[in-house]
Amino acid sequence: MLDQSFSATNFLKIVDIENRKGNYLEGEFFPDIEEISKEIHVAKNKLRKLKQKKSTLSEEEYEEKKAAAIANIEDLKGQKEDLLNEELNKVSSQINSKGFSFGIKEVDVGMPKKVYVAEHNAATYFALKQVQHNIRRLYKVKQANRHQIVCQLRELLGDRFPKYILRTDISSFYESIPRKHILKKLRDDPLLTLSSKKIIRRILFEYSAITGSDVGLPRGIGISAYLAELYMRDIDRTIRDYPGVLYYARYVDDIIIVFCPSPNTGTMAFMRLIVSEIKRLGLTRNKKKTQIIKSDPSATACVQYLGYKYQIGSGSLELRMTDKKINRYKQRIDLTFSAYAKKANKPKKTENKARALLEKRVRFLTSNTRLVNNKKNVVSGIFFSNSLLTKLDDLQILDKYLSKKIAGLTNPKLQNRLSEQSFKNGFKTREYHKFSAKDLSEIVEVWNHVY
Repeated sequence: MLDQSFSATNFLKIVDIENRKGNYLEGEFFPDIEEISKEIHVAKNKLRKLKQKKSTLSEEEYEEKKAAAIANIEDLKGQKEDLLNEELNKVSSQINSKGFSFGIKEVDVGMPKKVYVAEHNAATYFALKQVQHNIRRLYKVKQANRHQIVCQLRELLGDRFPKYILRTDISSFYESIPRKHILKKLRDDPLLTLSSKKIIRRILFEYSAITGSDVGLPRGIGISAYLAELYMRDIDRTIRDYPGVLYYARYVDDIIIVFCPSPNTGTMAFMRLIVSEIKRLGLTRNKKKTQIIKSDPSATACVQYLGYKYQIGSGSLELRMTDKKINRYKQRIDLTFSAYAKKANKPKKTENKARALLEKRVRFLTSNTRLVNNKKNVVSGIFFSNSLLTKLDDLQILDKYLSKKIAGLTNPKLQNRLSEQSFKNGFKTREYHKFSAKDLSEIVEVWNHVY
């Protein structure tokens, strides 16, 4: 049986999982423990240096110093373990106390929809992580895989078989989900313990107190994605089982259905069935983003989904960038050059720094990088964000746009250096550049409100 408790034992597992991902929580929440970790690092370096000097010492002296160094490391590890357990027990007591609060508040991130965050401390972090873990393990909840969906659609839309494609999404998805239905499901289901349910109710109560509404989930709080996926299972299962449905996928609130209606059921009747199912859950489709597209061997068609534009021809399929994605890259280019322009005529030291940051931002946009402090070697960049493109025309469009911006600079040397960067080349060669955590923070800062 799954241990769902908000205990130091379970939090220790979370620390271990996050460490393996490269997220070192001790530095974020426990500065005293981080200091011991630094001491351990120094002690290990001394042991390595000692081993390198082995030939310069007598065997007895080497073994004596080696034993002392190892004992020191083990002693420091013991101190670290004891202190970590002590801190996690404090966190556990705080979460399990009667007055525990997440301190949820609204934050402005430049998005049309309101976003919320919990107070940034160890107790809220571990409480959210543990309850997400409990829901994920008990209900096998996980978000759809974007890359997998695109690959599946590529195969399905690339054949010559006549079909219809329905694209829609749900208006104000997180804000519209009826909480009472989720709470009833969790209340009636014995899988979750009382303490897990209490944490979920606490989050929703605080959100309700801020919004004054008994509907919706707090966008931005991690658990909302898990609860939303749990809530949408019913509609996912129902639509997949409809007669004539060849393929169904949903990525958060973005839905695509490939279907062949039966002779007695037209496309509009099928649409009404989908709308009815969405309404049954207390949700509303976005009419502006709803369309039915016919695909057959005698005609061309185009559908945009998850960052790709599927251009369907007579027995052929091209994958290109969506208009929205191209515009997002252009916006980032604009912001990159305008940020430099503001400091181009400043004193030399300020201009030098701005120029260096301009070059880093252009390299970041046109190439690829491995995310720092991540043991899974997660990669990002122009190729890995668009790896399934079959035509590179859109990358050439971005290169031309970038070239115009570069041509507007007055520094010839800077123009020459930036002219070496290319979206198309970065995609084709999968060129990598390394950026430090500080670099990445400075690079993306200027694009915070580009979505």
